[in-house]
Order: sequence, then structure tokens, then C-alpha cells
Amino acid sequence: MTTLFPRHPVWGDLPAYRRDPLGFGRTLTAQRRVARARFFTKRVFFITEPELIHQVLVRDAAKFRKSPAYKVLEPTLGQGLLTSDGDFWRRQRRLAQPAFHHARVASYADIMVRYAQERRASWRPGQLLAINHEMMALTLRVVAKALFDTDITAQAGRVKEALETLLHVATETITTPIPLPAWLPTPRNRRSQRATRALDEIVYEMIDARRRSGDDTGDLLSMLLAAVDDEGQGMSDKAVRDEAVTLILAGHETTANALTWAFYLLAQHPEVEAALREEVARVLGGRAPTFADLSALRYTDLIVKETMRLFPPAPEIGRLATEEVALGDTVVPAGSIVVIPIHVVHRDPRWFREPEAFRPERFADTAALPKFAYLPFGGGPRICIGNAFAQMEATLLLATLIQGRRLCLAPGQTVTPEATLTLRPKRDLLMRVLSA
Repeated sequence: MTTLFPRHPVWGDLPAYRRDPLGFGRTLTAQRRVARARFFTKRVFFITEPELIHQVLVRDAAKFRKSPAYKVLEPTLGQGLLTSDGDFWRRQRRLAQPAFHHARVASYADIMVRYAQERRASWRPGQLLAINHEMMALTLRVVAKALFDTDITAQAGRVKEALETLLHVATETITTPIPLPAWLPTPRNRRSQRATRALDEIVYEMIDARRRSGDDTGDLLSMLLAAVDDEGQGMSDKAVRDEAVTLILAGHETTANALTWAFYLLAQHPEVEAALREEVARVLGGRAPTFADLSALRYTDLIVKETMRLFPPAPEIGRLATEEVALGDTVVPAGSIVVIPIHVVHRDPRWFREPEAFRPERFADTAALPKFAYLPFGGGPRICIGNAFAQMEATLLLATLIQGRRLCLAPGQTVTPEATLTLRPKRDLLMRVLSA
């Protein structure tokens, strides 16, 4: 088969993918319904057709498992929702689901807005901010308080540093042809182990304190500690810890990145920012937003959706075929990896006119959009459990943060997306605070 990239005789396409995952996916799938690659000994199939994505994630979901790439997270996340599979995953999902029901998610709105007001109040006109760090700190506080009734401010630095380390270590490990065992004392493994210990100290202390108090505050932690399955068995401290760490990581990282990219895009599109400010002023009249305002903050919501189209929280989804599957005219053998490059799907000109343009109004009417042409939170049984939480949070935080403040890009920057497990700026994104 002719390849679009110089193929290494041993590692195959893996070196080209490691150099530029986003560019590799775009180029490989440009003219192909199902594109093939080889990563060392693994056959890899990239798919971008919505009906094939539906087949993998929904119709034939039982024929696929999570990609082995997620296994590199197990030393840190354990058997949380992101890494587990099969019956255990289904059990954990059922136990955690009540915390994300509509009424429960609505109750988190006041926490989100209050913390956003406090963060905004700390910004002074003329101040230079690394907006990605600002958003990470804000969303970390929100997820810790909303889901675990914990003010993590005093520990935020340690948690942030640990999570940053783990994301980078995981990305390095995923793209290593022959990963070394996690127990070997390599520099990479030692960094990961230190970060994991830091998170364990914080999370187990939180679990111990709640068990000792016996308080039921109605948050996710209380639900996990009280939950029992159909056989009357509850969750061990280790299982609670795994879900807590997973949701702290996933629950703040994705929303923080979405808001970072939103401010980046707004700074370059003054007409969109002006329309956003008009809506916020008209709907809120200078007051703080509430859950009841979400339906009226229509354009704000469209901005969040369009931001996640251009910069999807997770740039790719991977699945392992457990049996032979036909994807269109292509036979995918058992043991192969199927990759859904969401960042490519979201910029397909067949579904999105002027796909590189930032046009929030395109989401005002999505009737003609194939269902799996837009999947910022994945799809099927494993769709992100916190998708409604994240969408609401991003909308409320954006509407709160722009009141009384403007952010402009600091000059002289080259802003490059970096595809780790998430899609974030490669370097700090610097923005200057101005009065609105």
C-alpha cells in the first residue's frame, strides 16, 4: 500500500504520528473513507464517516473495547470510568450516573458562577494572564466543590502540577513503540509515581474525612460512598478514589481547555465578541447568571459549541476491535485499532461550510448535520458522563467572566494546539486584561 508519509521499516507510521498527530490524521484521511496505518505491530484504521463512527460507537459497540492506549493511565486512574471496561465499567457507570442527572447538574450552577466571579474580581486592568492556567485553576475549584464538596484552593497547586505531569507522561507513553513496565524506576515512571502519590494523599484524606463524619452532603462523593450495586455491595475506598481522580482530571481539564480556546477565538473575532456582550447585557442586565438564564444565553451556548468544534476537548477516540468487523468495504481484523480523529471530523467541509472559520451561528440550526459529524464528548454508551455538566459550566463561566472585563491576545505569540489526551495550547496563552 502506498503511504503518504515516510514509513519506518520497524515502527511503521508511528514516528510520523508522534511528530504531528493532528497533521497526520488530517493528511491520512483527506481522500479516504477508511485510512490505514501501521504503528509498530498494530494495524490502525482511521475513520471519519459519521455512519462508520456510529457503527463503531453504537451499533457494533459490543465488538470493540477501549483502545489499549488508555491502559497507560491505569497506574494513576486505576479502574475509573475512563480506563475500565466491560461489566465493571457498567457497574461503576450506574453508581456514578445519579450525580449527573439533570436536576443535580442544575444545582451546581451557583457554585460555578460564584467561583467565576471571584476569579474575575482578581483580574486587574493591564494585568498579563496565562489564561490557560487561570481556567485550569477555576475549573479545578468548581469540580472539587460541586462533586466532592471540597474547597481545593489550598491544594490547587499540588493537584495541578500532578495532573500536568500525568497527562504528559501518559502522552509520551502512549506514543512509545514498546512502553517499559510502570514498575521500572525510569525517570518517566518516577515522575508519574510522585504525581500519583500527591493525588492519593489529597483524595484519600477527602474520603477518610467523609467516612469519619458520616455526612451525606448530596454530592458525588456521598453518592459513591453510599452506593450499592444489585448484589448489595458498595464501593471500596480504592474504587471511590479511582472515580474521584478520574473525574477531577476529566472534569476540569476539558472545560478549562474549551474556555481557553474560546477566549483565544473571541480575541480574534471582535464581531463575535460584540454579539456575545450584547446578549449577556440584554439577558443579565449586569447581574450574575443563573441556571434559569441558560435557555436565554443562546449565543453564548453557540460560541461554546463552535469552540469545541474547532478545538475538541479530546482530539481522538480509540477503540480495539475484539472480532473481525466490516467498516464499509474495509475488513478490520480482530486486534486492530480504530481511531476516530474528531479534530478531522469537525472540520469536514461536507458538514461544515467554511470549516476553518469561527462561526457560532452555524449551530443555530443543526437539522441537516449528521449525528456523528459533531461529537465533542464522544458518543454511544461511553459518551462522557459529565457532558451536560461541562456544557453548562462553560456557558455560565463564559457569561460571568466577560462582564466588566475584556481579554486581548498579548502580541508576538505563536499559538499552536498540542494533542495530548486533550487538546490544549502548546505554550502558555498570554492575554492582557482590559476594562470592558
